[in-house]
Amino acid sequence: MKGAAMYASVQTGSKEDLVAQYAPLVKRIAYHLICKLPDTILVDDLIQSGMLGLLEAVKNFDSSQGASFETYAGIRIRGSMLDDVRRSDWTPRSVHRKARMVADAIRQIENTTGGDARDADVAKFLGISMDEYGQILQDTLCCRELSVEKLAEEGDH
Repeated sequence: MKGAAMYASVQTGSKEDLVAQYAPLVKRIAYHLICKLPDTILVDDLIQSGMLGLLEAVKNFDSSQGASFETYAGIRIRGSMLDDVRRSDWTPRSVHRKARMVADAIRQIENTTGGDARDADVAKFLGISMDEYGQILQDTLCCRELSVEKLAEEGDH
């Protein structure tokens, strides 16, 4: 069940109060997650998918399971946001994981040497061949999203 149908299914008095009471939790989780996500993800999109997660939590919460509603809702809200991000991302998780691994290696090398990290240094630090390192970089570049509007603003038509 999605969107308006889910909202219509939780239209009882106490459930409406729960949604209103925990709406700030959705915003807090969205702003916490946005820091860890790519620039292409909008906070408003996270809030929207989080509200659907909150509605789902209100509908499915069972107090006899022992958890508080806030705990249950927080898990469902965050899960709903991450599901939406994953659904809209066509890049495999392994590419994102390897890109983070390379970025961490570059950061560590630059912190210890005080200069720019060279490709050979990064490959050696990661314990991989230069060919493998080059493939990781190529995969990472292929998964980037570009904004046509941003290119136009910069004068690159």
